[in-house]
Amino acid sequence: MRKLQVVSLLIAFTSFLLIVNASPVMAQAQVRIKDIAHMSGMREYQLIGYGLVTGLGGTGDKTLMSIEMVRGMLQNMGMEVDKSMVQSKNCAAVVVTAMLPPFGKMGESFDVTVSSIGDSSSLQGGVLLPVLLKGGDGQVYAVSQGAVSIGGVGPAGGATGGGAGGAIKSHLTVARVPKGAILEREVGEKFGSDGSFYLMLERKDLTMSRRVKEAVDRKYGDTWAHIDEPGSVKVTIPRSFRDDPVTFAASIEDLTLLVEDPNRVVINERTGTVIVGSKVRISPVTISQGGLRIDVAPAPGAAATQKKGGAGAGAATPTQGSLINLSGETTVDDLVKALNAVGATPKDLISIFQAVDAAGALHGELKIM
Repeated sequence: MRKLQVVSLLIAFTSFLLIVNASPVMAQAQVRIKDIAHMSGMREYQLIGYGLVTGLGGTGDKTLMSIEMVRGMLQNMGMEVDKSMVQSKNCAAVVVTAMLPPFGKMGESFDVTVSSIGDSSSLQGGVLLPVLLKGGDGQVYAVSQGAVSIGGVGPAGGATGGGAGGAIKSHLTVARVPKGAILEREVGEKFGSDGSFYLMLERKDLTMSRRVKEAVDRKYGDTWAHIDEPGSVKVTIPRSFRDDPVTFAASIEDLTLLVEDPNRVVINERTGTVIVGSKVRISPVTISQGGLRIDVAPAPGAAATQKKGGAGAGAATPTQGSLINLSGETTVDDLVKALNAVGATPKDLISIFQAVDAAGALHGELKIM
């Protein structure tokens, strides 16, 4: 068994260095296919439209664009209005966006987001007039309207400042209309209509693709799953399931497989958090950071041990002053413990990791958030 070492460095008005080690877990975790992949066709479609939000109580636009939009709307309703008669302070021009859910059916409702495109100071209390929502092909797929919701409004009805006892501060020129769109045209996709579907892995990985295929092979035999390219597995639907491909796909989603621990170091510079995978190793290297000096060298007899297929045992020994000796097969956890022993700060730790990676001595992926 190996350990996934999780080191959390929290900085909150203090310079203390806190290291948290995760409890021992399996080097491989058992997960379902649905947790690491999604099926082709299970995608959303982007919709967009533009229109007016009215009833704003003086916080609307003062631009010619909204005036023309109001005038055009009234003309479409059979009312001729002179431009000079239009007052736009109670209405605002907005862009309406939404994500059409996968396999949506006519009459299904979903949320939309409304954002001001003029100089309106607030959309609070407004009502979105009917808007046609179009897809990338120019076709109208939905119609949206309804009362907009800002959120984060204080007890008196105004936006709060986010102070003590107040609600979360709102962004007043962006709002939502919950269930504000109704689907009028279906995309027309039918799951498994061509007799197959793809399992799209969330992380493109050759080994993971092979393991997904093997999981399907164990359940249904080795003729139904094929790897066309890394990151996706094509699954052919058996004839016995052609009339019910959803049931077959659901059984595939519930299949389990082993996932290896990530060989990765993730650093969040804003919070000082470091997450370390159990497989990350450090090659022999000498590190000098301010008043710190770290020597990573092969342990005595390590070469002979490696010839037999093993590796020298890692050791971390703080010595006089700020000198640290690391010998043998050294992990990132060994380095972190040694740095903690001499009082290294989170800033020191992050910069050392970056330098070790730049030197090519960090055998794993370093990801900076």
